[in-house]
Amino acid sequence: MIRQLKLRHWLLMVIALSLLVFTNPLHHSQAQDGGTTFPITITDATGNEVTIESIDAIASGSGDVTEIIAALGFEDNLVGIDISSTYPEDLLDRIPEIGFARRLAVEPIAAVNPSVFFCTETCSPASVFDQLRALNIPVVIIPDNSDRGIELPLEKITMVAAALGVPEEGETLRTQVAREIEWAKTAVANVTEEPTILFLYVRGRTLQLVSGTNTPAYDLIATVDGIDVGAAAGVVGYMPLSAEVMLNAYPEYIVMFQGSVDSAGGLDKVRELPGVGDTPAAQNDHILVFDDQFILGMSTRTGLAALALAAQVHPTMTWEMDMPYPYHYTDMTGIEVLVATPVELYATDETLLTTVQELGFHAKILDTPVEGSLIIATQSADWASLREAGYTVVVVSDTADIPEIAAALGVPGRGEALIARRATN
Repeated sequence: MIRQLKLRHWLLMVIALSLLVFTNPLHHSQAQDGGTTFPITITDATGNEVTIESIDAIASGSGDVTEIIAALGFEDNLVGIDISSTYPEDLLDRIPEIGFARRLAVEPIAAVNPSVFFCTETCSPASVFDQLRALNIPVVIIPDNSDRGIELPLEKITMVAAALGVPEEGETLRTQVAREIEWAKTAVANVTEEPTILFLYVRGRTLQLVSGTNTPAYDLIATVDGIDVGAAAGVVGYMPLSAEVMLNAYPEYIVMFQGSVDSAGGLDKVRELPGVGDTPAAQNDHILVFDDQFILGMSTRTGLAALALAAQVHPTMTWEMDMPYPYHYTDMTGIEVLVATPVELYATDETLLTTVQELGFHAKILDTPVEGSLIIATQSADWASLREAGYTVVVVSDTADIPEIAAALGVPGRGEALIARRATN
């Protein structure tokens, strides 16, 4: 129970961080400004050409796709979603359910009268797609092949955005998610341990699987510099749990869905599964429980999920997960600056901007700052005028001085990680 509470604390910090630095999703009206005129024709992940007449009534058969649709500003266009569509969190309370991605049926989908239906390569049965096409409902299949690795969410975003007629907004979202994935890789650049990790999937007493290569769990574990001991034990895809498999894997950490733990009857019941109780993970209270869609949805929050996992399995990680606001910092001008939670974060120089972004912030180049912003400025910038205008300005002496910039942002540990990451690139 203590482990779960600690994990929830980390997740709350990750979510808070994402709210602070993640660009707000576009509203539908914004996404359409000067945008695409329908109908449009795209080529989906299966190679099919799909003509979309309208996106006024969207049905989504997979939670990862739903998450992207909402992030691109089309949440209000959704008329039907599958039961894995748990993010944004209140969707299932407001939008009709149309089944489950792996057990689709045509009737509930057709009942919501969609103008287009989205699903992924792993949705099934495929016969439902042909039935929907026969009803003149366009079907867009989004990539979901594990061969694409941790970059898979980026391909999903690009195709969903193309189908919605908002490729530019898709590129913005793709850039943000790609940056967050890079944050996770940077966060573990200076760690000293190689934790052994196993993903365990449970549905009741009859379905218990461990994962290995060719799975999203493998990609996530590799991203945080862990050793997937399912893969090391020879598991390809998924294999039934057994005491022998668990003995060979012998993980220090076990990663599970919250839904799996609930299905098993709680963590005590999980420890009673074959071989689980004998592992270091169980004995050291290292069974890590995450929201299903968050940790392995391979969607808009994949980078944040990797960061959350990294924070749990790397005790030597210096990358701060908790932002220190408010804090005081004396910059190179000799002024002590009080830095509160910023509405926006800006940098006055492109080189400086790159470093700020690599340190875990969705910062922008300074243009017209909004009230409540934090501005990281170079000496050559007109920082004095910005301060006189009422903005919080921290001045750094050198755009190449990572420790100084990281300290100015209140995250010196991230600076240490970034130095290590750049040294290996």
